[in-house]
Amino acid sequence: MFRIKIERRDGGARRIAPRRFLLVISALTLLVPVQGIGAAAQVASGTIELSNTLVYGNTAYTIDYSYPTTADVGTNLTVRVTLHVKSLTGLVEYVNQYRILVSVIVGTQNVLTADVASNVNSSHLYPGSTWGPNNVVIPLTADNTGIAKGSSVNATVMITLQDQIWYGGNISVWITEPAMQGHAGTLVIQNGVTTTSTSTTNQGPGQTYLPYLLLGSGAVLVLLAVFFTRGARSPHSNQK
Repeated sequence: MFRIKIERRDGGARRIAPRRFLLVISALTLLVPVQGIGAAAQVASGTIELSNTLVYGNTAYTIDYSYPTTADVGTNLTVRVTLHVKSLTGLVEYVNQYRILVSVIVGTQNVLTADVASNVNSSHLYPGSTWGPNNVVIPLTADNTGIAKGSSVNATVMITLQDQIWYGGNISVWITEPAMQGHAGTLVIQNGVTTTSTSTTNQGPGQTYLPYLLLGSGAVLVLLAVFFTRGARSPHSNQK
């Protein structure tokens, strides 16, 4: 058993019993701000490489993507995508009218799709160009996913690039590239019972005021700890 020795101004010493020391530590612990225990949703991210070997040149691209690893029916699934033009060779000079299509395959019968596309004012893309990040939003419903209440399904995410390229030189013509598709991982889509236990509107009085009660208890314990650790003064402290 250890004791903490504290020097007094009059040269004497007094000791704080271990129990009183632990009381101080416990009180300070209760005064630490209460934090939520909900963890942030996990995110799947990565890069897919796409390319074409054409008659008059080659093209190469990458698409960076990210999306949550779990999604709930009744919400929107957002997939963030960024297109990078790695290289254009031969007579291929630049890319125009580009479009990224995201497909979410749920089971064997349900395929959800959404896309983001350039417009008439979009710039041509040359080697080293980047387009994005852009958000592709896919609504998730019980009908389009086919997921029954209380169930969950693993879904596959596919990303497709469609575009036109310009052949220069003596050809000088637009052609549509063959579509390029890559696998971007999986996620879990769930159709569970919505819980709002973390919402203060559905919490009981005890849950709503628990953080304040803890802070109040901590403050009281600190005052008690300070009072008791002062100890009784030595009977000789008043002698001259």
